[in-house]
Amino acid sequence: MLGSLLILVSMLAPASADVVGAMRSAIQEHVATRTGRTLSDVEVAELLFDGPHTCGESVEVAVDTNASERFRGQTQFRVRLTENSRLCGRFSVPARVTLYELVPVATQEITTGEDIVYTMARVRQEDLRSAPVDPDSADWIAARTIRLGQPITQRVVKRRPAALTGDRVSIVAEFGALTVKAEGRMLAQAYIGDRVRVSNVATDTVVQGILVAPGLVRTGGRR
Repeated sequence: MLGSLLILVSMLAPASADVVGAMRSAIQEHVATRTGRTLSDVEVAELLFDGPHTCGESVEVAVDTNASERFRGQTQFRVRLTENSRLCGRFSVPARVTLYELVPVATQEITTGEDIVYTMARVRQEDLRSAPVDPDSADWIAARTIRLGQPITQRVVKRRPAALTGDRVSIVAEFGALTVKAEGRMLAQAYIGDRVRVSNVATDTVVQGILVAPGLVRTGGRR
């Protein structure tokens, strides 16, 4: 029995460079398809495979993973090798996968409150501390100091406020059918739709209202 097993093992070919290369390509394509990325944004490194098989030069590789797999770091891939529809190898293969994403990165150091200056570049997903922003989706400014080459993510930017502390605004106060207008001064920065506190310049009183547009606060009266 032992002699037969040794003969069988000796007949199995070690992993060839062609098989490993085909396996690497199949894993790369599988990850790209599963994550919706291009092949150039998927890097397969440290493919740890040297298992025996009976495959020849026309080997075909099928790869699968769990549906919940996120491909962060080392991943176990289920690999099935066939040749002319004949199963010639089945393995669980560990490989380290690096994912890249095209994101905006800072082209200079940006201090808090400054405009975002960026270019688009491929960045490793593991280097993204939070989701990257779409530079065209809002008027972004730095929420903290951003280093040269740092990805522009939601963690480091914020939308530019529609009003800043000290800005002059028009206050529109409505009391039923009566509308009163006055000049006011913002007591804090705010975005459209925010509830704000505004100083009435004429009376030196503080009113609360809603910033409904740049330079316009609507309120129901003094508080």
